[in-house]
Amino acid sequence: MCPRADLRLYGKARAARGGPQSMVHHAQYRCHDIRVVATQNPHGWQMTLHILHQGKRVVRLHEPAQLYLDFAHARIAGLLLAYETLDLRLGEQCDRRPESS
Repeated sequence: MCPRADLRLYGKARAARGGPQSMVHHAQYRCHDIRVVATQNPHGWQMTLHILHQGKRVVRLHEPAQLYLDFAHARIAGLLLAYETLDLRLGEQCDRRPESS
């Protein structure tokens, strides 16, 4: 489903003094850059998803009500959501193209 390169953790954001810890996972899928940002709070981890194409933001999703047990769970959920979102968007674009005869 996803290439093995997508499963690596490329970067970790610094924790602010006295503030919440956040971690970032970078991946690429179908010429899009994916950033899954997970922020730890006292009740769990919250996930924010950024999808970029050629440096421009395509999608930004933030689910404040959804909490995850740890960074790994937030990362996996973010990647699955990104793959699903991109497949839907790119599928719709392919359907809109006029057929050439």
